[in-house]
Amino acid sequence: MQLISFFIVLLTLMLTVPVGAATRAVTLYLDGARVESELSAPRGYLEVALPGNVQANSLRLIPLGRSEIARVEVVPARVDRRTEKEIARLTERRESVEDRLKALETREEIFLAAAKSQSGKAPRKSKTNPDPMAAIRQGTEYAIAQLEGVYRVRRKAEQELKGVDSSLAEMKKKGNVGGSVARVWLAGKGGRVKVSYLLAGAQWTPRYTFRLNGDGQAEVALFADVPSVTKGAAVSVVPARLVESTGKPLFPVAGDGSGKIKTLRLPVEKAQFTATPQSCLSFSFKSPADVSLPAGEASCFARGEYLGKVRFDGALPGEVKEVTVGK
Repeated sequence: MQLISFFIVLLTLMLTVPVGAATRAVTLYLDGARVESELSAPRGYLEVALPGNVQANSLRLIPLGRSEIARVEVVPARVDRRTEKEIARLTERRESVEDRLKALETREEIFLAAAKSQSGKAPRKSKTNPDPMAAIRQGTEYAIAQLEGVYRVRRKAEQELKGVDSSLAEMKKKGNVGGSVARVWLAGKGGRVKVSYLLAGAQWTPRYTFRLNGDGQAEVALFADVPSVTKGAAVSVVPARLVESTGKPLFPVAGDGSGKIKTLRLPVEKAQFTATPQSCLSFSFKSPADVSLPAGEASCFARGEYLGKVRFDGALPGEVKEVTVGK
């Protein structure tokens, strides 16, 4: 019986294709991503794991070669028992930390009220209290010391909560919690299928460097900060949203870790550089006629000197933009 169960598990693993392992190309837009891959179905059947942030009705399957898709069924992903137990353990731990934070909040309110009460007391000398100011100071210092202890414990609890949230998110992602599985049957054996779908919340973030070297040209380098979903895939970006992507250029992202997309040399129309008392720069340039520049953060340099960062609002094709940094 155990041997039969082993072979069933082995067969399931052979037929199931994890989305991470199957990814071949990811195209990132300013508001989402398109994932594409080519998968083999040696036994005429395959399963494609789809993450929870797949956009509804975005799954597309194209048969390759002489393959023919006979049937497709999308079902909720099943979470294995070990992952379920770990998620339940982390959820219980998270609730425990939240309860601790609520209790600390109550303690903080109590000691804050005590400190205010002590500091607001009118000093009254008596036989049993010959030095009222000393008693008030002692009560106030005690309340403040208790508050400091509450703040220390709360800071540790907040850090613990962040760690639990991170572990919980990673476990849910690993177990494809909230995701689904596309079951695909092909007519015949040995077929291949091209799979594509859209992801929400996996967009790229533009980033620039503007360099002026006094030769009348601005060297504009465009970079892409990309999400972790692109790991192990060929990555390209489109400087537009999904609904605007038709006809927009596709830029491959450098695989050296820099994220560089494109470098442009654009004529500077106006430039004013002030070296003292603190370097600042103001210049304008005309964007290329064939491509739009999306908005993003820009680091500025003049003759090699770093002048700071500015928010670049982006530019339409052929639009003149002014940049000021250092003021």
